[in-house]
Amino acid sequence: MTAVALSELTDGGLIERVADGDREAFDELYRRYARPVLGLALRRLGDRGRAEDALQDAFGAIWRSAGSYDSRRGEGGAWLYTVARNAIVD
Repeated sequence: MTAVALSELTDGGLIERVADGDREAFDELYRRYARPVLGLALRRLGDRGRAEDALQDAFGAIWRSAGSYDSRRGEGGAWLYTVARNAIVD
């Protein structure tokens, strides 16, 4: 699938592809959400270094748990923020 086609997928569609091991879909999710997730981590932790570490932990958790995403339970972005928030808190 081309990068243009990936950019047209919904967040949920990308997460489903990540669950199948698609690194390009993961890269697209990272492009969409790295900045806002870093902002969330900064607000929660108050330290840029810790926030950057938390960002990496959050996206590691997203990669590992993408298979648990169920589009019937909600939007992909909401699921992503929940996983990220839990990783940041931990």
